[in-house]
Amino acid sequence: MEEKEKLRQEGLRLLKEMTETDKLYIEHRLAEHLFASSLWKDANSIGLTMALPHEWDTTKIIQQAWLEQKRICVPRTIANRAMQFYYIESYNQLSDGAFRIKEPIADRCEPASKDEIELLIVPGLVFDMSGYRIGYGGGYYDRYLSVFHNKTLSLAGRQQIKQSLPVDPLDLPVDHLLTDDGFLF
Repeated sequence: MEEKEKLRQEGLRLLKEMTETDKLYIEHRLAEHLFASSLWKDANSIGLTMALPHEWDTTKIIQQAWLEQKRICVPRTIANRAMQFYYIESYNQLSDGAFRIKEPIADRCEPASKDEIELLIVPGLVFDMSGYRIGYGGGYYDRYLSVFHNKTLSLAGRQQIKQSLPVDPLDLPVDHLLTDDGFLF
């Protein structure tokens, strides 16, 4: 098995085997650090993915953003493994999409251009100290990041961090990595 695939499986297993108590504690710490950061405070438009049950819950982030009157946009997968983000103002604007991930219903939402999104929260399973990540292997975010020029951030439990990861030419690092211990960079 290729090294990236081994790391992907390890990251997935780690998240799926985490106790509910540990998961909630880490999510609380991630949210606390995120909401106190200038990255969060300065962003009026935030892009993120609706999380699967084993991933860090993004609904708390969405609810906080709505409370602060920030705009939230979530991606919808489109042809050629690409994504289009759409602003949502209610969970009623979502339905089950690709890979069982909630996606915006395009005709109920306003599209968000990549230039409007001031902070993009990028998901992943394993991360390294340079901001590189291993996700599920579809390349959706790497394609999007190749044309996205605003701030990027990933959220991770400290156990998801490795010193370094194998990096392919098309892999792109995130600008900031936030763990339950705080910002690594």
